[in-house]
Amino acid sequence: MALQRFLRFLTLPRLLGLYIFLFCLVAVQNYLLGFGNYNNYLMFAKPFHNLLLDKSIYGLHPNLYFDNYKYSPTFAWLMGPFYYLPDWLGIILWNLLNTLVLLVGVWFYLSDEKDPAKQRRTALLIILLEALITAQNLQSNNLIVGAMLLGLYHLRNERVWQAAFFFVLCGFIKFYGMAAAGFFLFYPKKPQFILAMIAWTILLGSVPLTMIPLDHLLAEYREWFDVIVVSKLGLQVSVMGIAQAWFGMEKTDGNYRIIETIGAILFLLPFLRFGLWQDRLFQRRMVAYFLLFMIVFNKMAESPTYVLAVTGVALWWITLDAPTQLDQMLLAMVVIFTSLSPTDIFPAVVQRELFQPYNAKAVPCLLVWARVQYQIWTQPQTTNAQLLHAS
Repeated sequence: MALQRFLRFLTLPRLLGLYIFLFCLVAVQNYLLGFGNYNNYLMFAKPFHNLLLDKSIYGLHPNLYFDNYKYSPTFAWLMGPFYYLPDWLGIILWNLLNTLVLLVGVWFYLSDEKDPAKQRRTALLIILLEALITAQNLQSNNLIVGAMLLGLYHLRNERVWQAAFFFVLCGFIKFYGMAAAGFFLFYPKKPQFILAMIAWTILLGSVPLTMIPLDHLLAEYREWFDVIVVSKLGLQVSVMGIAQAWFGMEKTDGNYRIIETIGAILFLLPFLRFGLWQDRLFQRRMVAYFLLFMIVFNKMAESPTYVLAVTGVALWWITLDAPTQLDQMLLAMVVIFTSLSPTDIFPAVVQRELFQPYNAKAVPCLLVWARVQYQIWTQPQTTNAQLLHAS
């Protein structure tokens, strides 16, 4: 009952305020806990120092941050303003930026819903815990998913240059963020969009030339590519981790490639329903399906990346006019096992002995992904008359 009263109290404006307050609060908490708790932020903000000195931004730089920088020279350039800020202020503004891009992305992407305010509130409630985990880790995933949704919003409204900007921006932070550009197939102005993608890629890719010469920049991009290729595997909170923990699959590149290939084929097959490409419900389901796929079949997936998958869950949920008991059960599993399992609500021994070894975080999202696929395949073909009526 208390939870129901709290949810009724949490109107959309209050929910937006809660996002901003909590995400800035965890930024302050990270700063107060000391250097080791905000190394992720330093790894984003401090490579600009090496650009200033025309030194490689890759490799180890323990005087600036720990771990290897795995992002593009363009991202290092874009983070320049944060380099000049005191760490405490930069951390707060970094989380604030990520939060605002996420909120704006959800806001505009859902702007064409029948009841946008209700759908925005529902989606943000589902995403909240997972986005907070990302904010606690000072990661860029909230910004990534928000920018992807903004790109999809502009693409849907045939503003191809704005759409391409957001997709390319994502690509210069994390490669997979650019993959959402593939949805241009559903919309008109395809040649213009491709031109815009090329133009933004060249423009954003060239901005570090304001600081370093061309041959050095090309060397940095080659090194970035090498870093990505040789990156060690993440925690594998994904199908790969499930296959290892539940079925004893051997941890080899060959096995991972098999799973990735199967996942890619399953993901691409619904695109064969050409007659539904212009159907709004199909498009919305495919976006949810895509966001889930990007994480569930990602061998580098870890807990802070799951804001993308849970955003996919939220976007799937709001497509359901009348959720079945199965749908409700799946959403409850996502909330409990995906979003709450890493938190202190469960004892550490349960997390250590049960949730982590058996990849409990990934399982509900995999089940939702399968459910979305079933709903996509069983969606009836839309006639031209129905399309005209829907528009």
